[in-house]
Amino acid sequence: MRAVKHPGYCKLCGQFKELTFEHVPPKKAFNSSAVRVFPFDEVIKLYTCSDGRMPWDISGLKGKIQQKGGGNYYLCRECNNDTGSWYIEEYTTLANTLNQMIRSNSLIKGNAYSFKILQMHPLRILKAVMTMFCDINHNCFGDDSLRQFLLQKESQNFDANKYSVYMFLTSPNMSRLNGIMAQYNLKDGSTVLASEIIVYPMGFALYINKPENFKPIGLCINDFCKFSYNHKCEVGFTNIPYIEINSQFPLDYRTKEQILSAIEDSKSEEA
Repeated sequence: MRAVKHPGYCKLCGQFKELTFEHVPPKKAFNSSAVRVFPFDEVIKLYTCSDGRMPWDISGLKGKIQQKGGGNYYLCRECNNDTGSWYIEEYTTLANTLNQMIRSNSLIKGNAYSFKILQMHPLRILKAVMTMFCDINHNCFGDDSLRQFLLQKESQNFDANKYSVYMFLTSPNMSRLNGIMAQYNLKDGSTVLASEIIVYPMGFALYINKPENFKPIGLCINDFCKFSYNHKCEVGFTNIPYIEINSQFPLDYRTKEQILSAIEDSKSEEA
């Protein structure tokens, strides 16, 4: 009997099977080079700045090198093959199209841009993104309807009242993958639940039961669920921001100048 090398529960179908390695984001979407994954005790150094280190300075931090790109053993072979053949090619095409656009137009970080992509399958993009969010979180968030939405390629039954997916363009200086975390707003007492996948040239933030008064960074792509699986069309992106990631703080989209200003303000208050 062949030994099972990586047994576990598939993040998509939920069954206990042998798991296969999945790149997040896809390997051909600028995720084929070596990446360094830092343990929590190393990441916390970026949060505290206790040694004078800036949040974007990862030099000297200890971490595990993944030679062939970021990812893990998330899905069983069947789910990996199905979602890969159904959705991933479209995501990869979008990533390469945006890379070409960013480089050929010399986009400026901090600005927002509007553009059109002539031929795209919107539903496949949304499903690729949601599959990756299930990968880095727990078992489709315990939501059977979301699981069926992803495992049935023709399904358009996406709960846009519960889930809000926002997209933005991002520079290649830093990546960030965060599972679901809670951000508490002291001003109004609201709590924001969000997960992030940010790897050049684009980033996505998933919000769960987003408070009505919370205005996320990016362009909401929930309407991609309204297209059928085989519907290929021109898609317009309006005022989508091009941002730079400078820390590992969840939902932190500040520039280096804004971070430095906040540090100085904090020092002034302590003085």
